[in-house]
Amino acid sequence: MNNTRRKVGRMSLVLCIAVALALMTVYLASCGSGTTTKKSAISTTTKLPPGTTKQQATTESNGASTQAQSTQAQGTGSTQAASTTPSASATLAGAQFTVVNATRPNTNQGVISSSARAVPGDYLQVEFKIFNNGADGLIDLSQYSFRLQSPGVAADTYADYYGSTGTYGAYVDDNEISATLLDFTSLAPVTTKLKVGETMDKVFVFFDLNPLTNAPNAGVTKANTQLIIHKTSGTDYDTQVAIPLTGYPD
Repeated sequence: MNNTRRKVGRMSLVLCIAVALALMTVYLASCGSGTTTKKSAISTTTKLPPGTTKQQATTESNGASTQAQSTQAQGTGSTQAASTTPSASATLAGAQFTVVNATRPNTNQGVISSSARAVPGDYLQVEFKIFNNGADGLIDLSQYSFRLQSPGVAADTYADYYGSTGTYGAYVDDNEISATLLDFTSLAPVTTKLKVGETMDKVFVFFDLNPLTNAPNAGVTKANTQLIIHKTSGTDYDTQVAIPLTGYPD
């Protein structure tokens, strides 16, 4: 009888200990969960500046994002616009002439020596790249004439200012003048011979659009102007090609 009571007592004690341990585990788990929830709530809470509501902060953030996207789009558009410069070209007697750039300076300072007098006026500078495609062997650039044609050009007025020197303009026809092909580095006339497959760049012609006054020549625009390359001797003598300057920025 006593042994039976002892066994019952021991089992009751073990059961009580097990229940106590289980309750403690549940309690600790509950505390840990609460702590985690609080930490999570704290880490996701954003402090706003004094006097600013949550709605105002959201509006300002969206506005800044929109402005950044707009700025980025403008930069992309600017890059695309810079890449649309035309490169018109034409081939005459085996020489391919590509107009790299066409600008309209208001002084002749870029084509004179440091000791010469700079003269304001209305000028047109056309830069070339020339390639010998091999169709006619060697290319002798002294056999080519470089001309400008525009209804606004008064060709018969050039001799009054330049005399017989036609570096920046000489009479060809009523609205057509010729100029000398020049080297950018030396500003000397170019009379080079190009081998087959050879390319020459950094050469240009410089036209005075108004030799009697320094006022702009309103009758000359790039839309009504074309560059004419004429073969003056050798193979294909007296033939020519025209390169319009439409599309080049003013």
